[in-house]
Amino acid sequence: MPHKKISRALISVSDKERIADLARELADNGVEIIASDGTAAFLKDSGVEVKTVTEVTGSPELLDGKVKTLHPLIHAALLADQNNPQQVAELKGVGPIDLLVINLYPTSGFDIGGPALARAAAKNAEHVAVITSPNQYQELIDSLKLGTSLEQRRDWAISALLLTAKYDLALLKERSEPLRYGENPHQDGSIATNNHHQVLQGKAMSFNNYLDLQAAWQLSRDCEKSVAIVKHGIPSGLAQADSSATAFKAAWTCDPVSAFGGVVVSALEIDEECATEIIKGFVEVVAANEITEEAIKIFSAKPNLRVVKLARQAKDKFTIREIDGGFLFQTQDSFDNTRDRFENWQLVAGATADEKTATDLLLAWRIAGKARSNAVALVKDGAAIGIGAGSVSRVDAARLAISKAHEFNKSKLLGSVAASDGFFPFPDGVEALIASGVAAIVQPGGSLKDDAVIAAAQVAGVTMYLTGQRHFSH
Repeated sequence: MPHKKISRALISVSDKERIADLARELADNGVEIIASDGTAAFLKDSGVEVKTVTEVTGSPELLDGKVKTLHPLIHAALLADQNNPQQVAELKGVGPIDLLVINLYPTSGFDIGGPALARAAAKNAEHVAVITSPNQYQELIDSLKLGTSLEQRRDWAISALLLTAKYDLALLKERSEPLRYGENPHQDGSIATNNHHQVLQGKAMSFNNYLDLQAAWQLSRDCEKSVAIVKHGIPSGLAQADSSATAFKAAWTCDPVSAFGGVVVSALEIDEECATEIIKGFVEVVAANEITEEAIKIFSAKPNLRVVKLARQAKDKFTIREIDGGFLFQTQDSFDNTRDRFENWQLVAGATADEKTATDLLLAWRIAGKARSNAVALVKDGAAIGIGAGSVSRVDAARLAISKAHEFNKSKLLGSVAASDGFFPFPDGVEALIASGVAAIVQPGGSLKDDAVIAAAQVAGVTMYLTGQRHFSH
């Protein structure tokens, strides 16, 4: 796409650094300048000819200047498809705006018009350049004679949207509910959410409580009729059963040392029997969609225990992670893909799994997929018996899962099943699982050493399935 010359600019800045120099360059290149009233006064005092927004729209600033650029003519001029004659004809008395130069007031000033302008210009980057920092002025000046490129306008649009996103997050932080602290006592912490979980009793939820609650909630949602126990974001136990009491006892048995001080989330109703089992140990949080009155009475014997009734809400479509200077976006990982169905797995070693083994393999697959990578989960009779997570090598994850099972569930290792959230790069992890007594393994496959890994299972007569899909969780 050819470069686009700028003929009309809108300038509205709180930071006046170098703005007069930029405006002079624009004027010298034949650009018509419109400015908000305060910026216009500054530019006029600097000898730059400008029109005010008030002059263009015929509407004076309102609310002590809070409303000045929030006008249909201004936003239409930024949003118009300049290749559409009908849209351009609608811009009576203004004409298309090709350039927006904007920066925002501090969040305490509640800039409303600025973010709205920046979003409008960024959305229409095909036609409009949006400049949000004095650091971008020189690049803009250098492009005036030839015109701005689409690549430049898109880069500037990303900068504008990052600015408005962080501005909104700062405003959200001002209205968030304060927590005692963040992950550590020296860190400030707060929460803003529309997940209206109801804390029925106990101390105020901490930053880390919320993180573990989220991890346990996601895990229990993906494993029907289950109770999940999470500590530091990593599952320490999970089991499926028809009753929450049975599921909790089996989940706790997986790793009672790690479960100590953890978060318990049940996809089943927590009743009196389950509550009685839970208070035998120490946990920070107990949560479920349904908790009986009898269970609540039992929990009251431990007044510091946080008891939470979970809100029923759909999964978010995206997850967001902040990095320095921006964000990472991805769709939510889920087990809804056809490759997550047992009937679509590829049998590459051993005998076809019977129904019970297949059920355990599916459960192990979901636990491994929700554990911190690298992860290996061992399951027997509908319950995790050992989980190795957060390891930097696959063989270490396998050895950790085995060592946990040896410590608390040694008698259950023989005939258990294993799942790995990623492929085995070498046979060593599979060989360790086989030596421990594992009878069936599911993993994504895709390693350069797949043949050697599969051969290890074939020689041992161990069932192995490949899913063709991994579930990393960093």
